[in-house]
This record gives sequence, C-alpha cells and structure tokens, in this order.
Amino acid sequence: MRVAIATDSKEKIKGIKSAFSRFFKIEEDKIEFFHKKVDSGVSEQPFNEETYEGAFNRVNTLIEKSEKADFFISCEAGIEELFGKYFNVQVICIFDFQKQRYLWSKSSGWQIPSEDIEIIKNVDLDDYLRKKGITCAEDLLGADYSRAESIAQATEFALASQKLL
Repeated sequence: MRVAIATDSKEKIKGIKSAFSRFFKIEEDKIEFFHKKVDSGVSEQPFNEETYEGAFNRVNTLIEKSEKADFFISCEAGIEELFGKYFNVQVICIFDFQKQRYLWSKSSGWQIPSEDIEIIKNVDLDDYLRKKGITCAEDLLGADYSRAESIAQATEFALASQKLL
C-alpha cells in the first residue's frame, strides 16, 4: 500500500501513519508513505467551508504533482463557527485512488473564545495561542492528548466511512 500525504508537518504525518496502520492492521513499516508540501489555495487561517476547500485543494494538487499512490490524504486546520461559537478542528480529505472517491472526516474541536476571534482573523491561531503560552495541544488537554492523535482519529473515521459509501 502506498499513501501520499500533503504536508511536511511531522505531527500530521505521525497521526496519519498511525491511523493507516491501525485501520488496516498493518505495521507502519509495511506501508509506503511519502509526503509533499502543497498549497491549499485558501487563506492562512481558514474558516468554515474554506477549511474543507483547503483540504480538497491539497489532495487534488498532490494527485497532480506526485507519483502514483493508493491513497492521497490532506489535513487542513481551520476554525468552524456553530451557534455563534468557534471551534478549532482538523479536516481530513482522503482520495481513494482505486475506488475513485473522496473520504472526509474532521477531528473533535476545542472552543475558542468568541471575543478573541477578530484577533485570530488578523494574525492566526498559532500566534494567538503562543501569546497565551500554549505551544501544543498537550498544553490544553494534558500529556495524554496530542495533535497527532487527533489527526489519527479523524483519519480513521474518514477511512471507516468507506464502509458506508
């Protein structure tokens, strides 16, 4: 199995590798992973549908600009607004080359204070968090949680949806 990943982020790659290994019950070293950073075509800090558009764009650019793979995957971080509240999420888009279809999912998200959303729109979420002394997901939720695990879970959910389609 060959899996192309649309990022150079070590945490995203770690989560995606873990997810494919767990979902397919194959040791990570038995799956050929390769990665390439590609542009999302959306703003640096995407909101709402733009996050999904960015994930979709990355997958399609990866398909065009890389070698053959069984799966092409991207992960786009963004902010979703629901009921006047804002949540940071990771959106997963996978293209299953053999079945010629897209598989989607997203991570669970944590709430961002509504009063700070304009600040985030003018900088980006990472800068905002650093100013608050938060450098990683573990700073929010403790040592048992990581961005890689959040991405792994969302990736597995996307892969699982192929059983329903």
